[in-house]
Amino acid sequence: MGMMSRWMVLPAIVTVFGAVGGAWTGSAPLVGEEREHRSPLTAKLTLLSGATRAVTLEGVGCSSSMCSRVSVNGTLARESVVSRTWLDSIAMIRDVTRGDALFVFKDGSERRLSVVPLNRVLYLKNQWGGREKLDLARVKSLEFGATP
Repeated sequence: MGMMSRWMVLPAIVTVFGAVGGAWTGSAPLVGEEREHRSPLTAKLTLLSGATRAVTLEGVGCSSSMCSRVSVNGTLARESVVSRTWLDSIAMIRDVTRGDALFVFKDGSERRLSVVPLNRVLYLKNQWGGREKLDLARVKSLEFGATP
């Protein structure tokens, strides 16, 4: 590889590693109405296996990066319009299926939402400070403000 080619490849490698590294450690600052919502949120996580543990939800996204720290996007049954749901308005997420989940809100209302693919991965921090990504399909319930 010639000297000129090496100098062209190096910035591309740095850019890729920077993007991958930034996927978990940081996200864009909150703007506008996003500033009015809380994040991160503590919760009791129950897996499909029945195991429970305390976690902190730091945000949602896809397997490669976090998309939002304060909201999740989804659609109501038989609708195509994507709506934003603020994470701090949710009391519990339960009855998760392959296509949707039941969202129980702090005001007592309930809505079954189909979460968009780019928001189906939960970005969590455990009680020891370790971080993980967890697909919503592996979750039985997520109860905010509760501890196991």
